[in-house]
Amino acid sequence: MRGFRAVTRGEQAPSYVRLPDGESELVIRLDDTHGDAYVIGTRLMPLQKGGADVPPLAIAVRFKVAGAYPFFGVPMGELTNRVIPLDTLWGPEGGRMREQLHERPGLEAKLGVLQDTLEARLRGGDVFEPSSAHVVRRAVRVIAQARELPRVDALAKALGVSERQLRRAFEDVVGLGPKAYARVVRLQRALRASRRVVTPDWGAIAAATGYYDQAHLISDFRGLTGHTPGALLRRSPPWP
Repeated sequence: MRGFRAVTRGEQAPSYVRLPDGESELVIRLDDTHGDAYVIGTRLMPLQKGGADVPPLAIAVRFKVAGAYPFFGVPMGELTNRVIPLDTLWGPEGGRMREQLHERPGLEAKLGVLQDTLEARLRGGDVFEPSSAHVVRRAVRVIAQARELPRVDALAKALGVSERQLRRAFEDVVGLGPKAYARVVRLQRALRASRRVVTPDWGAIAAATGYYDQAHLISDFRGLTGHTPGALLRRSPPWP
């Protein structure tokens, strides 16, 4: 797990925008009727939700890239670009967890229930990762540390697997193929670079983050976020 985030009704922003980042998320909304819970899979498109229908308390759990499979027990490619009720994946266990969360007073106690439930799924032995998960995590580290994003064939060769094996493993464990994941990493690098300056030089950012040119960067931003870089920065809030 990457971390927890809790939001109460008075703290909710007017809208929520989730941009592709290679991660997945579990969101639990608690109200007087025990609320609901859903899983947001890895994304290749933005997810935007308005803030009008806000429960008294919402808790979000973010999962690291290549770290969510044991908690949900299905190939992550089945969740890509989807928002799925937790009960669809967990069955009655999801309802029992929400009931316990509803009964526990105070945020700290509720977070304790959630953490215990997630850790119990890891210890239970009912769900096993694909044997290729360790290869994917190595690949994710290589991509994160690489100044220039590697080609899929070179990455597969360095890891001692075939391109086909690497693509299949990424689809199962991350929810994206290695080429698509590298594209998301490049987007996030460009976003981070744009935040470091008041007025971004998109041509310089494109050159520094692995795009062919500024036109390539703009095209990729449109494909992954639905906006040009400048339009994305002008949005409020542009991203969580």
